[in-house]
Amino acid sequence: MRVNRMNVEAIELLSQRRNFEADILLRHALTLQPANPFTLNNLGVAEEATGNFEMALQRYDAAARVHSPEPIVVTLNRSSRGEPVSESAAESARQLRKRLQNISSAKERAAMLTMRGVSEANQNDWTTAKRDFLEAYSLDPESAFSLNNRGYVAERDGDLETAQFYYSKARKAEDAKARVGLATLQSAEGQPLLAVASDSGHSVDGKLDQYKQTQRQQTEPIELIPRGDNSPPEPGTSPENPSPTGTQPAVPQAPR
Repeated sequence: MRVNRMNVEAIELLSQRRNFEADILLRHALTLQPANPFTLNNLGVAEEATGNFEMALQRYDAAARVHSPEPIVVTLNRSSRGEPVSESAAESARQLRKRLQNISSAKERAAMLTMRGVSEANQNDWTTAKRDFLEAYSLDPESAFSLNNRGYVAERDGDLETAQFYYSKARKAEDAKARVGLATLQSAEGQPLLAVASDSGHSVDGKLDQYKQTQRQQTEPIELIPRGDNSPPEPGTSPENPSPTGTQPAVPQAPR
């Protein structure tokens, strides 16, 4: 009964787009009943929603191997209500494999890496998240989301001028008006990327102003670093390790 209640609660969290909370709850439920097909299937849904596609496949396949005839009662997908849970999991695995086969273009791979990076950032795995954000930017450098997240990487690294550069580019990108679907700040979800990148830019501007005022108060000679007009700022020119207060990493809203 406890595991059943946890699954129902997880479905409610997923319906509210609180995917990471649902994932944590279901992982705990799985420790109580490792072979529960409903937990495995729902965990697959949660993993897929957070961009962890490989793990989602493992969960779906595990639920399918149970061969449970028990019908699904509580679900996000009304069309699967009443279906045997293992059959539904097998179909979800098939659909996800088909989706992954179609992820071939640089833009699609960048979108997948961006979603994965947000998931990793939410789990405090910043090292892996940073790697995925940088790879997403290298694959799709014109995307407002790639640019925004590249700016956030720079801000976390303490390079405020580079962060300012990328946030500015994100606001001018063609898809800047696309709405945020998933972010590490819930308040950013549903907003146009243009708005949240602007918030980040304003935050960084304030930090830079404060830094410059501090520099003016120093009596030591100030070292000037020349820059090209069109090149992005070199890293390491701003105070180290600031606390990012702007937009968190974000991915676009999935089409309805």
